[in-house]
Amino acid sequence: MLTFRPFVRYIYRMTTEEYELIARKLRPRLFSIGREFFGDSDTAEDVAQETLMRLWVMRGRVAADTGVEALAVRMARNVCVSEWRRRKVRLAVSDLSTAAAQPDNADTDSIMAEHDNARLLKTAVSRLTPTEQRLYRMRHELDMDISQITAATGIGERSVSAMLSKARRQLLEMIKRGGCL
Repeated sequence: MLTFRPFVRYIYRMTTEEYELIARKLRPRLFSIGREFFGDSDTAEDVAQETLMRLWVMRGRVAADTGVEALAVRMARNVCVSEWRRRKVRLAVSDLSTAAAQPDNADTDSIMAEHDNARLLKTAVSRLTPTEQRLYRMRHELDMDISQITAATGIGERSVSAMLSKARRQLLEMIKRGGCL
């Protein structure tokens, strides 16, 4: 008598030992990608760490004998671009915050422009959702880091980062439009 077995697809998953070997091999390459992109060792180390962490998370879905190196290189480049974008938005928002917070007493025009910038930023922040306002103020006015905000609010780190990123983009867009008034 014939019995039919359902088709079972076996997926080979990377073991911890295989991951460790691959990580040791890839780390210098990932570091050099970050170094070429940013030109500094600290950020390059962050890129390598972030890429290896993402690869660790994916280890159950990736076989060690498939194109792991190509995947890791692509991930490192994506991490570089994401970090570059984050810095660009942070720089734009912090420049505006700094201009609003520290008036230059050189002349009346610059003082008025800085007051306008401060008012514009305050108005733009008031247009965010209450949660985004709270997170923005915690991060940029109280200088809390993501882990401190997570502890204070009970919102996960990834959610806090995403919400802050969205809030910064919205602020930048409102300010670019000449804003919110």
